[in-house]
Amino acid sequence: MENLTKQQLTLSRIQLIADISQTAQCNPKEFLVMMSLISELAGQALTDENQNAVCYNGSTDDPH
Repeated sequence: MENLTKQQLTLSRIQLIADISQTAQCNPKEFLVMMSLISELAGQALTDENQNAVCYNGSTDDPH
């Protein structure tokens, strides 16, 4: 349950950063910073099993 709550919090943060980056008049450097933050947070939110599912067509059995 706690793991799900952390994941929900992380996804909420990702959504907030994405929303701000869409509405703000960011210069290219600021936009890259926002994308880096989103990438880092997403990496923290996904477990290895979830990342394999995303990268390998939803299959967590055989990542190759």
